[in-house]
Amino acid sequence: MSKLSQNFLHDKSFVDKFVYYVFSMGLTRPLIEVGCGKGIITAKVNPDVCIEIDVNLLQYLRSFSPVVSDARFLPVFRGSIVSSLPYSITRDFFIEVSELNDVNKMLLILQKDFVDKILEYPSYISFLLNYYYLIRPMDVIPPDAFSPKPKVYSQIVYFVRKRRYDDRVSQVIECVSRFRNKKVKKAAELCNIKSDNERRVRDYKPWEILELLSSMDISSV
Repeated sequence: MSKLSQNFLHDKSFVDKFVYYVFSMGLTRPLIEVGCGKGIITAKVNPDVCIEIDVNLLQYLRSFSPVVSDARFLPVFRGSIVSSLPYSITRDFFIEVSELNDVNKMLLILQKDFVDKILEYPSYISFLLNYYYLIRPMDVIPPDAFSPKPKVYSQIVYFVRKRRYDDRVSQVIECVSRFRNKKVKKAAELCNIKSDNERRVRDYKPWEILELLSSMDISSV
């Protein structure tokens, strides 16, 4: 494994499947690939912007005019993103990209455990993503499809933005999520919001985020 915790998808069947999804699911240009790695996917999707943080990998990407940058601090503001994200930066990446209203679609390879959590486990990041995106989990990828081989399964996931960024809503989600074991009424009070809701924050599934916000009289668009 590289010092930047990158795992490169090398199994041809999964590479081809990912590329098929890129072209069949309506991802619009400019197409941004985050973490181009050794260019295995890059060569097939021909991104308009190729972002890679590891300067040791630039030798594989010369044909794509790579931009050296960190996925947690993206130098782009619009388009569609494709990426096999390093697992260690997944959370920070999503917090960053949630604020980019004109990044409308993403096709990502994520750690399957992370995908399971954002679909079922109540937390700040799962509430946040379910508020801003339609989330469609797709193919599960085994560890041996990568090099070096990770210890966990991965999954292709398609994200489509459904709401523009709202700083107030994001702050409420972050604050209330800190008190997931408390009743919503108490969590809201600790966040300087009023609510009479006696359910606990943890009782809400991530996809019930609108119901949770509504119980605190927080409107959404």
